[in-house]
Amino acid sequence: MSYVKKQWSIGLVVLVGLFFFLCSVKDGRAADIKIVSINTSKVFEAHPAFKEAMEKFQAQVQEMQKKIEGIKNEEEKNNAQIAMQQQMRQLAMDLQEEAFNKMKADVQKLAEKKGYTYVVDQNALIAGGQDITEEVINSFKDIGKK
Repeated sequence: MSYVKKQWSIGLVVLVGLFFFLCSVKDGRAADIKIVSINTSKVFEAHPAFKEAMEKFQAQVQEMQKKIEGIKNEEEKNNAQIAMQQQMRQLAMDLQEEAFNKMKADVQKLAEKKGYTYVVDQNALIAGGQDITEEVINSFKDIGKK
């Protein structure tokens, strides 16, 4: 058999296999896949853990500012401000990560409860998928009451 005929034969077999695969997925698993999207920023800002993190951060900033105001020596004050900025940057990252992980866990629980296979950010989804941002935010209301 010539090289061209082999390539066409292989291509035909691959296409037929792909066709049967897609048909079986359509009848089976694809029907079970539910892809939904959320506005991650909006959901994150609405989560109780984010609000709690913001309160902790603001309290820490106020506490540090009070300490710095009590320093009379200008050089020490500048050094303390630099140290405070570094500490606040690290604290902000830590609190944000902790809050994001809590939000992610709550979104995962809702997804499992509702039977959603994938929850993706709106910006990652070009077409399709139902926007459940408000549904997710509303589910947080119960969390805030606990």
